[in-house]
Amino acid sequence: MVLWIHPVMQALAVCLSIYVLHLGWVRFRFAHLGRKDAAFPWRRHVRLGAAVLATWALAFALGLGAVWWAWRSVFVTGRHVQVALAMLPLIAFGLGSGMVMDRVKARRTLLPLAHGLGNAVLVLLALLQLYTGGIVLWNMAFG
Repeated sequence: MVLWIHPVMQALAVCLSIYVLHLGWVRFRFAHLGRKDAAFPWRRHVRLGAAVLATWALAFALGLGAVWWAWRSVFVTGRHVQVALAMLPLIAFGLGSGMVMDRVKARRTLLPLAHGLGNAVLVLLALLQLYTGGIVLWNMAFG
């Protein structure tokens, strides 16, 4: 049962990340496309975005623990762990750049774009993780 904590946390974080990405898209449209049709809920974006990124980082560690528990080894899940390792620096950048933009208010162009692009890539990688994680679970159950 403990082994299910990692996939459940990650799946919930992926669902929430799509909403947070939508909020970021609202901000992008406002700042770069001149669309003034929707207000940007800054606080909600910051809180939920930080929660998603922190959950992904925590669940990475829990995933390593689950793999150790199941196979007494880590880094044996192939593409799944490779994608997870690629996500870690993007998670750190997303958290760091988000904190800078939240704490030091200033007119910026490049940092918000890099933040948004990095986090959009993270959401795509997280969706790939759902697929590769399903393969890992299938192999644990039937392999």
